Amino acid sequence: MNTAQVLLHRFYCKQSLARFSVKRVAATCVWLSSKLEESPRGLESVVRVFHRIECRRHGAPIRHLRDSSLEELVTDLSRLERRVLKELGYVCHVEHPHKFIPSYLNVLEAPELMQVAWNLANDSLRTTLCVRFKSEIVACGVIYAAARRSGVPLPEDPPWWTLFDTDEAGIQEVCRVIAHLYSLPSPQYLPALGQVGCL
Repeated sequence: MNTAQVLLHRFYCKQSLARFSVKRVAATCVWLSSKLEESPRGLESVVRVFHRIECRRHGAPIRHLRDSSLEELVTDLSRLERRVLKELGYVCHVEHPHKFIPSYLNVLEAPELMQVAWNLANDSLRTTLCVRFKSEIVACGVIYAAARRSGVPLPEDPPWWTLFDTDEAGIQEVCRVIAHLYSLPSPQYLPALGQVGCL
């Protein structure tokens, strides 16, 4: 899911939300990320899961897709996958901040921050941080935020972030964006003009 979220953000950095259905691009990114993470899922399975989610979101009874509807969606998402790949320039490598958090906390001798930092890294994927900053900076930002929330002091002389080749300005921006995220109301899906239908 993390890889799919990063691909989705990268795609919409180049394309309009009004031009491409978020739900279809999300399904396409989940399918593409499953292949990138070497745990491939069939496109039909992804379509069925997204359809069930949509039915539940609207409180509608879960009904099976007709073969013609399923085939049409599979064809559309297959076409959309090529469009996503083209927009990304076929560069699909994704490095997550989660990769760095355990080793950074080990160096800082602060393993008690692991869960809080991990949760913050997950939530950071709801923002554009993954396309604005390197994963190392996001990892340092969530560690800093986790330390402040938990009241755990981090080394200041020399500043701990210099060990990881990051700067204070980037860390502060990551913290600011995450704090702003938590101040927002729960997200609601609003369809773009001209978009109708489930998936």
